[in-house]
Amino acid sequence: MKKLLQTVTMLSCCLLMITAVALAEEGGCTKTRSLAIKTGKLYKDYYGSAVTSDKSILHGFRWGITNPKPQSMAYFGGTMKATGSFAKFRAKIYIDDGIKAPMEFSFKNQDRNGETLKSVTVEPGETVDVNFDTGGSKQIFVQSELRINHDTAKRIVIGEPEFYSCLTK
Repeated sequence: MKKLLQTVTMLSCCLLMITAVALAEEGGCTKTRSLAIKTGKLYKDYYGSAVTSDKSILHGFRWGITNPKPQSMAYFGGTMKATGSFAKFRAKIYIDDGIKAPMEFSFKNQDRNGETLKSVTVEPGETVDVNFDTGGSKQIFVQSELRINHDTAKRIVIGEPEFYSCLTK
């Protein structure tokens, strides 16, 4: 009985820690309103990308933006569009481990010439969380570039991109 009580106590503590981490990752939000970028209506390709829910090419994500075919010496990018007003944006970026150098991804207000809202560097084989304030933007342009030192990218993924706002904290 004593051992069972210790196990239950330990599991309860683990559950509380997981809940605290999840709340911290969402900026302390306990409830959000979100708009997932899952369809072509909400995404416009600029070059070399497409929105899809084909899990077999999304490195485990449920939906996302990816390159439909291998790329080298090319741009990767497009515009994500919100239908409504959202305070924040989040996604996960993955690049395959065959890419020979880190890639920089920029998230810009409105279009490719807009103000940079967030920039992140992703190492080959790595997945990086992205979470930032939109500054009221209803369109975010994401871009990166495969240069000569990168070689060929089999897979670049912007996983589960979505606009969101906190409803309660």
